[in-house]
Amino acid sequence: FKQLIQLHRKASPKFRGIRKMAAVHPDKGIHAWTDEPHLYRNTDFLKGFDELARQDLSFDAWVYSTQIADVTALAKAFPNTPIVLDHLGTPAGLFGKVSKATGKTEQDRTQIFADWKDQLAELAECKNVSTKMSGLFMPVLGHDFHTQKRLASKQELVERAAPVIQHTLDCFGSGRVMFASNFPMDSVSSSLTNIIDAFSDIVQDYNENALKPIFYENAKRFYRL
Repeated sequence: FKQLIQLHRKASPKFRGIRKMAAVHPDKGIHAWTDEPHLYRNTDFLKGFDELARQDLSFDAWVYSTQIADVTALAKAFPNTPIVLDHLGTPAGLFGKVSKATGKTEQDRTQIFADWKDQLAELAECKNVSTKMSGLFMPVLGHDFHTQKRLASKQELVERAAPVIQHTLDCFGSGRVMFASNFPMDSVSSSLTNIIDAFSDIVQDYNENALKPIFYENAKRFYRL
């Protein structure tokens, strides 16, 4: 981390933080984004993270929902470091079957949602943590719009995303949630316009006063822009 931080500081005065993906799923058929299944608990990683914390930088975390507890442990270990959970913790298989074993049945998907809700609520108790309302239409969540060779309508997006976003707002409030596009990764499922329209409708229905914080103010504050 120390060498990486030095390089970025030299490259730009706008450097604010680091993102390190740690997404590894117990289902080996789901793509792993690192070799270490619990990277955020790794001793060497934590030594590097301490350098990031001492230099007052933020951290973007990305894990699958089965690993959210790792982000919670990290946030508790560094309570003064701003951390943002990307993509709301990516509950793989929530909307349909992925790989050979994840999200196969309605019962499986109900359990994935219940576990994700519990883990997210516990993470939200860490006041140094925010989350990004993004990445909800990657195929790894179980969407099949790409196999149908079509893009989802705004209404289809609302129907699928509303329960997820509403729970997130219940946990984090309107002050610790920020919108992010996750394009082009989500482009296989729908258009950016549809996603923005759907997410903004969900947020407005939840709390019309939350639109400006979630779509502008929270990101500006978190990244000190």
